[in-house]
Amino acid sequence: MNTMDNSVHYSAIQTLEAAAQMLMAPPNVVSSEQRRQAESVFLEFRNTKNPYELCRDILEKSSSDQVRFEAAGLIKSALIREWSLLSENDISSLREYLLNYLLRKDSPAFVREKLLQTIAIIIKRGSIDDGGRERKSLLGELEKIILSSPISQQKLACSLILAIMQEYAITVKSADVGLIWEVHFRLKKSFEALDLKRIFRFTVGVLEQIVRSGHRPEGEQALLTKQLLTIVETVLCWSHVSPLLSKRLIGAFEAIYESDTAPALRLSLNWRDTIMQPELLSLFFEIHMYVRSNPDLASPSLTCLVQLASLSGVVVSASNLKQQYLENYVNSFLNMMVYIQPVEREMLGISDIYRRLIQFFSPSMIAATPPAFLQNLTTLTCLCIRGAAMEENINDDTVWREALNKFLHSWCSVVHDTDGYSAETLQNPCIEVFNTYLHCRLSPPDGIRGLDNLEEDVKDEMDEDDRKQHSNMLLTIGAIARKAPAHCCHVLFTLLQDRSKRLETQLQLMHMGKLPISSGGELITLFEDLHWILMITGHFLAVDCTEGETTMIPAEIISYSLRENANIDASLRYLVGESTNTENVDPILRLIGEILRISAWECAALEAGLGTVFSPELSATISWLLKIWANSYLMDQSSVYSEMSAVLECAFGPGSRGAAWAVSRLAGRAATCLRHLPGQPTAADHAVRLLAMLAHHHHKHNPLASCEEFLSLVAWEASGSNLSGELRKELHKSFAIAATYAEGEVRNRLLASTMALQEKLMNIINMQSDTEPVRNMLADTLDCFIGITEGVHEVGEMDEQFLMLIGALDKIPGIIFKYHNYPGVVLPSLNLLSKSAKRMLHSVQPQNVNKFLEICNTTFEVYIRWNSGKISSVPQDAEEEAYEDICALMELICSIARSGSEHGVGDTCARGLRILLPLITPPLLALPTLAQHAYRMLRDLDSADQITNLPIEDFNMVVTALRVGLTAVSCDVSTLCCDTIVGLSNKARQLGDDNPYSLSLLTLAELLLMLIIKMEIPPDSIPAAGAAIYALTCVKPALLEGLARQLIEAFAANDPANVPRLEEAFGVLTNGVLFDGLRPHKIRFQDNFDKFLASVHGFLIVK
Repeated sequence: MNTMDNSVHYSAIQTLEAAAQMLMAPPNVVSSEQRRQAESVFLEFRNTKNPYELCRDILEKSSSDQVRFEAAGLIKSALIREWSLLSENDISSLREYLLNYLLRKDSPAFVREKLLQTIAIIIKRGSIDDGGRERKSLLGELEKIILSSPISQQKLACSLILAIMQEYAITVKSADVGLIWEVHFRLKKSFEALDLKRIFRFTVGVLEQIVRSGHRPEGEQALLTKQLLTIVETVLCWSHVSPLLSKRLIGAFEAIYESDTAPALRLSLNWRDTIMQPELLSLFFEIHMYVRSNPDLASPSLTCLVQLASLSGVVVSASNLKQQYLENYVNSFLNMMVYIQPVEREMLGISDIYRRLIQFFSPSMIAATPPAFLQNLTTLTCLCIRGAAMEENINDDTVWREALNKFLHSWCSVVHDTDGYSAETLQNPCIEVFNTYLHCRLSPPDGIRGLDNLEEDVKDEMDEDDRKQHSNMLLTIGAIARKAPAHCCHVLFTLLQDRSKRLETQLQLMHMGKLPISSGGELITLFEDLHWILMITGHFLAVDCTEGETTMIPAEIISYSLRENANIDASLRYLVGESTNTENVDPILRLIGEILRISAWECAALEAGLGTVFSPELSATISWLLKIWANSYLMDQSSVYSEMSAVLECAFGPGSRGAAWAVSRLAGRAATCLRHLPGQPTAADHAVRLLAMLAHHHHKHNPLASCEEFLSLVAWEASGSNLSGELRKELHKSFAIAATYAEGEVRNRLLASTMALQEKLMNIINMQSDTEPVRNMLADTLDCFIGITEGVHEVGEMDEQFLMLIGALDKIPGIIFKYHNYPGVVLPSLNLLSKSAKRMLHSVQPQNVNKFLEICNTTFEVYIRWNSGKISSVPQDAEEEAYEDICALMELICSIARSGSEHGVGDTCARGLRILLPLITPPLLALPTLAQHAYRMLRDLDSADQITNLPIEDFNMVVTALRVGLTAVSCDVSTLCCDTIVGLSNKARQLGDDNPYSLSLLTLAELLLMLIIKMEIPPDSIPAAGAAIYALTCVKPALLEGLARQLIEAFAANDPANVPRLEEAFGVLTNGVLFDGLRPHKIRFQDNFDKFLASVHGFLIVK
């Protein structure tokens, strides 16, 4: 380097260091102009051509870390930019210089990482031409450094290996080096085949030497050990994915990298000689025992063990190899467990090991493991149960809870796998887990639950409902308990009987005034005990399910009842309280009877004015339990079961006296809770849910409609209850369902509440005052009518309930006209119309259908009168909340289209759509909820054959709206657009490709294909987009050929080298496909489409 170059470089370094000082200085020291000038210095520096000598000088001579970082970044970007201009010697020299520089200079971490990535990029780019020769050579150098150099150089060598692996892994952290995806994948596969196993074996060997040395991992040695473990962890978490199998290349790899859970360990056959060695697995467990005292080392070590537990794929394709591997793994695992007592931070990893083993190995293989495997699972689960219980009271950490959830996930598989462990083998472990969980949820002396903040938790509404927060855990505990039904049923009954007697005593003393209501400390503990015992009992007796779903009595419960073979009469007498003698009583009925007694004591306490004393949370739990129990047990047809207990059938079967008695008790309970606990949302809500379940339950045999407790609740609501609007809505839904199947005087009594509601609506409408209380009252009343429309079924030609509903609907246009400025009234009005569409459009009376459509048309006219400005455009600063009424209007149009395709609803749908189409413009996409509603509306209208019946001008507006939606970043919106295009294309095919509708629709094809090729459509929408391309081509079979020709001609001008490959890709796309819309050809096209995308994206997309 000559003297002039030296002086230029010195001047440049001085300028850069001065600029760096300006940028790092506090705002009060430099002006904004000085800061801007400093930024421009670095911007200009970053564009320097052939900067390698200058950057070397900066790295050697500059005292500023920021300037050295900028120099490192410039070397990287210039290399990528000027790679083709550099000679092989220049690149090799630069790579050697950077490695030597790092080995002899102690640089800040951020500079070091940038230089390491640059070396990795040189290695990766060079391997395109040399087939990995330089990479192999460098890895040899790094291995020598790790084996014989000072520890600082060993750490650097490990860092470089990690940087090289990161570049070949193709993730979001890999550099954008200007290579097409096809080349990235080819290099990745070459690296996997040639060097990944080599890195793994070498690193494991070094770790073995460290372990055998016997020195504790401390200081620099610990840092080196962590890097070595991280290399092995990276290998074991490596994503072995073939590009030919990937439908969404970029999204797939980035999702794998960012996922919390690493993919399963799927290795190729050439790994078999390494991974199947028993010594390897044994070594990994030794490594963990060596590092477990250091949290930084224990984490990657456990990840390695977890990954090894998920081994699958061709490397263990033969069942004997899989069995052999599992035996080796479990033996090493159990050997480790003999010598260690797991600590809190290890529990997540160990629970993951169990979860992975049970997930990736068959139940029969798991059941064949040594008994210590199941015993350890039991012991560790119990340990986590205790830890999680302590964690709730002490701090906000959730480590024990997360580990427990994973252990219970394993238990869920174990207890449900029919070809795994036998019932006898599982019984004692299940009892141990059940007992431990129960012990941690009960107060002393029966349990260890603490008393901290107990009063607040029980008596007030809780931040998070225990039933939701612990639902998954309790579901598994219930399944575990059913594996030992005799023990668990006896324990639960004993506890409930004891707590029931104590509750009875406490409440009686309070009622007689012998115990002050304020001194409820013992009650609080009692309530919390009952709350947990009842939640566990509920999950033992039945499976909690989604709303409206009916479940069956668990098979284990029926088998247990059959084995007990109890006396039917004695069991029924105990159930209804005629006897307290438990001898020869069915244990399930004994348990249910005790639950009903506790419910009765609560109702008695509420009626006696002790509502302020009783826990609303416990009240909700009792209602919840009775709901899920009744949903499974009451009035079940025995024919749906392979076996049925005679006691259960006599007690709760269809038409039995026990079923009628139970319905009466449950309805009475719900009514009492609603009357006395209207201000306790959780308790009242669960009471209403109990009632709704009873109303839905087996209509023909349901005695609810004639139940006096239920009818008195109807009268109470008709006279004006004090419940909230949402609760009243659900009540009216239950009343409407019951009225549908009632007759005579009972039906008249049930309709009283609807009549009262209709009268209330008329009174509100006729009020002169327009105040907020009046509007709230109106909104609540409309919500109640929504409940009616959800429950009502038309019976006969002049159904009184149906006619009252039509009368209410007829008032909606006037309500919207009067209250158009108040969304709180407009929304429930539109929702009521929307919810009523299905019932009204399926009416047996044509005049009812016509009347409903007339009401909707009038509503559209009234709405557009007051909202024309709102619909014409979406302002840039618009917020979602302002468009809730339009979403409701769209939902109404969808409901009409879905429900009335056979009833001539086309004019009404077209009228509504014509109002809303001007709104579907690009600014709409900034409001995700509104956009989703809009495009779901188009999809539903198409499904109901409404769009192709529109005038061509309106149809063209729909096509324009679809053009806007295809460019959305939202997967939901673009998929809805593609689904709509498929539906419209299927109809257009019948019209011919020269029809105006077909011609308009086909204009979308070019845009859609370009979005797909350029990957400007959301990855998850690509299958739907392929289906849309196929459907459009079915309208005009020459379409795809014409589009391909246009695209190839465009590439011939700009990128002629890729024209042959593009022609070949389009040939693959249409190979063997007929565009006739038949399913086999759709499937063939979709397969071809995946190959087409993999090919085109491989040579067009650059990273």
